[in-house]
Amino acid sequence: LFGLVSSGLGLFNEAILAERGFDQQTYHTFLAGSALIALVGQFGCGWMTLRWSMQRLLGLAMFLYGLALVALPFIITLAQLWIFAALIGLSGGMITVMFFAIWRRFGAAHLGRIQGAAQMLTVLASAIGPLLFAKCAAMTGSYAPVILILAPCVFLVGLAALRVEVPGETMTMNEVTRNSMLTANAPVAGSILRAPECLPLAGRAR
Repeated sequence: LFGLVSSGLGLFNEAILAERGFDQQTYHTFLAGSALIALVGQFGCGWMTLRWSMQRLLGLAMFLYGLALVALPFIITLAQLWIFAALIGLSGGMITVMFFAIWRRFGAAHLGRIQGAAQMLTVLASAIGPLLFAKCAAMTGSYAPVILILAPCVFLVGLAALRVEVPGETMTMNEVTRNSMLTANAPVAGSILRAPECLPLAGRAR
């Protein structure tokens, strides 16, 4: 669904913003700004995966994305446009990170098949998205109807993400630190445990 919506928005973004009364220069500034915000969202999501579950992160990202879609047809000021840029950039960056990170949770045995199927569906959805946007604009003279129809679908996916159980949930930062300390101390502990075994041999040598 994200691929479908993002491909439609990506192709017709300039026309959608022009429909809201923004010129080409504003569109270019918006494009650069939202890309930088998406980068922040990617780094932030990578950090948060060590502290939050993937379900919560995906649910939050889809909620922000749906909120941006609902707001888009009603944007009239530059301030509102930058709020939309923040919402769409952060959520898009988070979803991109999770798309590539989550598949390893299902194990390595079928990782290639899972990623192949996901990529295939993404490409298919990305091909359908622009067609829906173009058809809506041709029939109604506006992109707003398709955006407002897709927004509830995004919210539903976000709710579903909160209910889906993901196998192999990522350890928290405290657990990672604890395991690292145990691993580092393992050789020391092993040498201490083996020390008494060496004492009789040392005695016989003398």
